[in-house]
Amino acid sequence: MNQTTIPESNYRLLDFGLGRKLEQFGDLIVDRPCPSAMSSKKGSSLWDKRDLSYSLTEKDRWHYLNSRAPTGSTTKDNWFCVCDGIRMFLKPTPAGQVGVFPEHWGHWPWLLERIPLDGAILAKAPRVLSLFAYTGATTLALARAGCAVTHVDSSKPTVAWARENCDYSDLGTASIRWIVDDAATFVKRELRRNTQYEAILLDPPTYGNGGKGTRWEIHRHLMALLTDCWQLLSDQRRAVLLCGHSSHIAIRDINEKLAQQHGVECVSSCEISQASLVDLAGRKLDCGFAARYSFSG
Repeated sequence: MNQTTIPESNYRLLDFGLGRKLEQFGDLIVDRPCPSAMSSKKGSSLWDKRDLSYSLTEKDRWHYLNSRAPTGSTTKDNWFCVCDGIRMFLKPTPAGQVGVFPEHWGHWPWLLERIPLDGAILAKAPRVLSLFAYTGATTLALARAGCAVTHVDSSKPTVAWARENCDYSDLGTASIRWIVDDAATFVKRELRRNTQYEAILLDPPTYGNGGKGTRWEIHRHLMALLTDCWQLLSDQRRAVLLCGHSSHIAIRDINEKLAQQHGVECVSSCEISQASLVDLAGRKLDCGFAARYSFSG
């Protein structure tokens, strides 16, 4: 997987360069920092048309330009982006995010190809655990397909945002458990309960704060979390997806440790790739890594 091909959406990567990227989310063109674009040059005149820009140096980080507000919004601080029918409520955050990671959308077809939705294979809906689940785009895509998803994020406002997206996508009756908790703590609890899942998704940050003062550092804590996650997989396990942007970990080293602990077969079908998005000129922008583990059941 050399690039991420996303389902039909109203998102486009327009251009990138000099440490910035220019994206279109629905009605707005957004200019924000992008460390992986540092060595590239800008190549489009569309930068002059940007509506919203993020500054790393000014106290007020976000600035609307051209006096333009999102269509259908009551304020300038929210708008919508749609991918494959999933409607996501967006807003600029102090950290420079807007509420979606488009490079993740390209994993949806892969996940749905591997998770058994046929009642002849599983007597009940396949169970999916989504850790560090953010505002829930992938949660909603899987729940809409018929999965029973457990959505876990340590931020209460972020989980509330994901639930809003669920309502905006008309998925209020979907099978989703909304959990505000530290990922590692929750997984330990699920192990004690003997809970099992057919698929597990992880998108851990490099650093972060969990609930009750817990601290997440990917180079220190990821291996233990993955080890626990593998124990949560059922006999009908189908997929594990690990995404991230950190340069502090090496997937091949992780796979060696997982193989030692759980057997070579647990990592033998791992597809390791560098995720990317493609701009209007056909240039690829580095969007981190993905490790996709497939199981035949």
